[in-house]
Amino acid sequence: MDGPRRFQMKKPRTHLIRSQRQLRVLTAAARQEVVDVLSQMGTVSVSELAASLNRPADALYFHLRALTRAGLVQRVRFRSAGRKKEALYRTVAPELCLSYEPAQRDNRKALSRIVASMLRLGIRDFASAVTPGNAIVSGRYRELWAQRKTGRLSLAEIGNVNSSISELTRHFSAHRRGGRLYAITVLITPLDHRNKGVKPVGSKNVKNDRH
Repeated sequence: MDGPRRFQMKKPRTHLIRSQRQLRVLTAAARQEVVDVLSQMGTVSVSELAASLNRPADALYFHLRALTRAGLVQRVRFRSAGRKKEALYRTVAPELCLSYEPAQRDNRKALSRIVASMLRLGIRDFASAVTPGNAIVSGRYRELWAQRKTGRLSLAEIGNVNSSISELTRHFSAHRRGGRLYAITVLITPLDHRNKGVKPVGSKNVKNDRH
């Protein structure tokens, strides 16, 4: 008869961000940028992360400490780098998702601040990219987009839109070392809340991907 077997718990693929501590730490645009890139890269050193972000490594330690204390980033191990040892970091799960709880005032406020930071990052990155020779702006391999559309959709059509967004973000979630680094910011919101007395389509709490 075989001896006792040890079963290793599978690491959850998705971490739901719902505590105020974790929400507050992501209101800073720089920390959003760190977790965005770190979740895509996997387990890396600070110098590798800094190279991808095109920022000095010394500027990242403060944010990594804050994210680690909040439980969104883990220092997993050390490795030799010449005569020194360097720490390796990763996000607590490959996918980090915000918890949307409209009935909770603190949650609403934190989400609004996080989204504001997301949009500031998008504006900054777009302004940096829209320079001569930096990005393809037409055709099949277009790299730079900005668009706003409004339309009336049924629940079935909203479901299709959500499926398309999930498929789009799936391409960004895969761990790849090669290729150019891109960012995508998605914002979808109903507009009839502007009209008093209009009942929302759904009132249950929902959760969704952060990117």
